[in-house]
Amino acid sequence: MNARRRKPQGATKREKPMKKNAPTRKLERNGSWLETGGELRTLFFMPNTVDKLDLKRRLLREQVSILLSHLPTMVIGTVLLASGGAWLLYLQNLPTNRVLGWLAGMTLYSGLRLVLYAKRHRHPVTDGNAHRWALVLTIASGGAGLMWGSIALLFFTPENLYTQAVIAIMLCGILASAAQSIGVYWPAHMAFAIPCSLPFSFRCLIENVPELTTLGVLSLLFLGFTSSFARSIPLSLRQSIQLRMENEALVERLTWAKEQAEASERRKTRFLAAASHDLRQPIHAMGLFVPALQRLVRHARPSPQALTDIADRMHSVLESMGQLLQVLMEISRLDSGAVTVRRAPCAINPILLQVGEVLRGQAKAKGLRLRLRETSLWVQADPAVLHTVLLNLVANAVRYSERGGVLVGARCRGDEVEIQVWDSGIGIPEGDMPRVFDEFYQASNAHRASAQSRGFGLGLSIVHRSAELLDARLNVRSRLGRGSVFSVFLPRCDPVIEPPAPARTSASAAPTQVVLVLDNDEQVVRALTHLLSGLGHRVLGAQTMRDALVLAWNNSASISLIVVDYHLSETFDGLQAISRLRGILEREVPALVITGDASLQLTGGGMRQDITLLNKPVDPRALQRWMTQAAPSAAAID
Repeated sequence: MNARRRKPQGATKREKPMKKNAPTRKLERNGSWLETGGELRTLFFMPNTVDKLDLKRRLLREQVSILLSHLPTMVIGTVLLASGGAWLLYLQNLPTNRVLGWLAGMTLYSGLRLVLYAKRHRHPVTDGNAHRWALVLTIASGGAGLMWGSIALLFFTPENLYTQAVIAIMLCGILASAAQSIGVYWPAHMAFAIPCSLPFSFRCLIENVPELTTLGVLSLLFLGFTSSFARSIPLSLRQSIQLRMENEALVERLTWAKEQAEASERRKTRFLAAASHDLRQPIHAMGLFVPALQRLVRHARPSPQALTDIADRMHSVLESMGQLLQVLMEISRLDSGAVTVRRAPCAINPILLQVGEVLRGQAKAKGLRLRLRETSLWVQADPAVLHTVLLNLVANAVRYSERGGVLVGARCRGDEVEIQVWDSGIGIPEGDMPRVFDEFYQASNAHRASAQSRGFGLGLSIVHRSAELLDARLNVRSRLGRGSVFSVFLPRCDPVIEPPAPARTSASAAPTQVVLVLDNDEQVVRALTHLLSGLGHRVLGAQTMRDALVLAWNNSASISLIVVDYHLSETFDGLQAISRLRGILEREVPALVITGDASLQLTGGGMRQDITLLNKPVDPRALQRWMTQAAPSAAAID
């Protein structure tokens, strides 16, 4: 959707660009872009319910339009009724000059009202001039009411009841007609009805004639009835307009949802196409390395150097594939809502140090200087999600920088803290700025980075989604060939003094660990067995629950770790398997669940505190870290 819509209440205020004439792109909290003042943004929102002020403006505009559309009919009806009434008055031997003068005045005034109808083409009714139109039409209606009410002053003859009956019939007829034609706007109707009816009623009531008194009372009652009827017309119109506006809002919401669904489907198609391409690349490489390795082993005496080279390259390919699957899983978890955000005061500095530990080696290998400025600032955020944001931003900066370095720092911005990641990389072209946070999108100049350093185009997409979870704003500045600055804005908070953690005592070391492995895939069981056995551990492998229970019974005293797959069968999962195995072992043996399932049920609350989860593909180093924490005697994986 590129349609520009009005900004909802509570939208984030615009940040000032940090440098003049620098291309600036800012992402609002809802992750959308809006184009204003040279900045490119496109804002999406769901329409709200009918706004009362908007309804009031639209009702007045509709009322004025109806009054104007009824003017020709009202003028023609007025002239015809006035002509008929003048004829009846003439037949009652009333002064001819007075009758003709009144009729001429009514005709002339009706013509003046037609001028208003003609002016509507030059000055169409809008929200801006509807009040002015309403005032003019109300005054015009009041003038017409005075013209009709003048009958009571010009032709009132108490001694001639027939003449008074004719006048009463004329006034009641025009009053009933007015209720239909101008009753749509209550002030205009009352401006006509009161001067039209009250003079005659007043003259009848002040005469001490019972018949005229009765006629005056009846005319007052008729005025009340028509006014009550006219009052219901704008109420019905208001309900009709409100229903129409609600239907329009509903159509707009459905259109918005349809466009969002179509856009999501297009994004998903692009996502799957790009993911399949990036997955095929390492699989294709592995498909070439494996036959080459087999040929060396079968038909020649392979040199250690050749085997080492192929093994290193296969390891690099597998590592690349594992990284892609890991970020794909992270995207899936963020989109499915499986990431639980727990906002709390957290210090920025420890998170920066963790990011530095992870990426300092990669930066050093490229000859880059990674500088992390120490800070004492604290923010209100989830430390894990903030770590994900900063890790991906710094990793992206290192990946697309070939010289210079990367600088990470934080500074106060009023009630917020701005965490900045500066790099001296290739920069982002102006035309690519609006799409830098899309999945699998890489800037048009990304080919300048080396093949080894180019990413998958998912890091900034993870940053975008994670920032949304934190309600954090993102700001991007870049100069082509000079580098980029990514900023994260978070609420600032006061530091929290925590008591020092008690020193841990080192556990006694054991020569080996006995690991019970349960997986219904034979290849996985064999791979884990080779890996852990080569490290000096004893592995008990099983493919069925029955075999695992037998092994647990026969080795209940020696088993120290349990590793299971989550999806063992359609009716039996890894959590149930761990519970049964612990029942046989009669103790809470440290357990690890390995799965490719990133669903909310598994990661959002289905796991027990004493069970660890690792997602496939498992990094052997992550596996070893768990073994070290669960049983400190485990040997390190090289």
